[in-house]
Amino acid sequence: MAINHKLRAKQAWPILVKAAQQQLPPLTYGQLCGMIGLHHRSARWFLGVIQTYCSQNGLPPLQSLAVNKKTGVPGIGYIGSGRSKGQHKRAVNRVYKWGKKWQLKPPKF
Repeated sequence: MAINHKLRAKQAWPILVKAAQQQLPPLTYGQLCGMIGLHHRSARWFLGVIQTYCSQNGLPPLQSLAVNKKTGVPGIGYIGSGRSKGQHKRAVNRVYKWGKKWQLKPPKF
């Protein structure tokens, strides 16, 4: 059975958008995946779909609102900013500033 990372990205999108609009602290991979019924290790795949979409469409890195529980920053594979705490914080602030421009309805990935 093929895993549909785009479908999972569509499930995660509104969760991340609400977090961005409400300027909530980033979610851990476990928290985000728990909300859509997945194991935390699956996050890298569907967040990659969101990352590619944001990058290709000139959007702030919405995927920056999902982080590793231990480090508090995104893991390997994240390209929305550097992965230091300061670089990540600046990326998250860009996501927050986008605010109500974020659409709750997931895009067509």
